Amino acid sequence: MTPCNPPNPSFGLLLRQVRDGLVRQLDVSIAEEGLGLGFSHYIGLKVLVGMGAPCTANELAQAIDQAPSAVTRLLDKLESLGCVRREAHASDRRALQIVVTDEGHGLWKRLKRRGDAVIDFAMRDLAPEERELLMNLLTRIRDSLTTP
Repeated sequence: MTPCNPPNPSFGLLLRQVRDGLVRQLDVSIAEEGLGLGFSHYIGLKVLVGMGAPCTANELAQAIDQAPSAVTRLLDKLESLGCVRREAHASDRRALQIVVTDEGHGLWKRLKRRGDAVIDFAMRDLAPEERELLMNLLTRIRDSLTTP
């Protein structure tokens, strides 16, 4: 325990500390790619690849709970690296859709390996059964907070 951490943190504080620690570790790892990317790019690319189909910038903003202006900057960076491209929307002439390129899929594979390594490091003291239990419990808590 570090001096700044209370001995018995609240549930919310503990979750925040875990999240912040993971983000810090992932930012350090991603920086090793030398591309000027960080956690927000990781999440954005993860969601884009996970969608499996093109989406609009507004749809991405909703999916990652970010302001559209932040998503525009995120997409500008990914586009400058050749990871995504903006194309005319198939059914809405006013909108653009975001398409992940082959380069984007390749970068995502590298970033995912880094993310998996950070998670493995963070949970290194947990047995496989404990990891599974933790994920199940957190999933149940998340689902109980999601309105139907």
